[in-house]
Amino acid sequence: MDLIQLINQHQYLYLTEICEPEDNVLKLMVAEAKVSGPRENIVIEGVEIKDTAPIVVAEDSSVYEVIFDQYIAYSVRNESYTHLDKEEEFEGRLACIYTKSRFLDYVSVSTFASDDFPGPFKHYGFNCLNHIVDIVSTSPPKIVELRSNR
Repeated sequence: MDLIQLINQHQYLYLTEICEPEDNVLKLMVAEAKVSGPRENIVIEGVEIKDTAPIVVAEDSSVYEVIFDQYIAYSVRNESYTHLDKEEEFEGRLACIYTKSRFLDYVSVSTFASDDFPGPFKHYGFNCLNHIVDIVSTSPPKIVELRSNR
């Protein structure tokens, strides 16, 4: 099983770090998040939500370093403002590979990247709690499992 498949087996994913350690190199640190703590009812804006519990990165959560040695574009969105687009086509749940997406459309019209230069590229997406990260790259990410819960 490859590490993208392993990431997709987790219930939740949390983005713990995003940076460019070198020019045009993108590094993501993502960790498995789990439901933890006592269940409780909470009230938000006068609406009661029953049986809630925190979702956290625990000491035994798996942690992954994801490196894109090069990218054409990337975007970080606040998860609260995203929605599922039925026009998009992808595989995966937390770590996705898109064959059709609005982000690929955006990259096609806002850059001169093409199959000729820099070469065929793909859209990779990481659906984390609080953040959605989209990356278009000509090569897949290098993923290292830094800590395993297995």
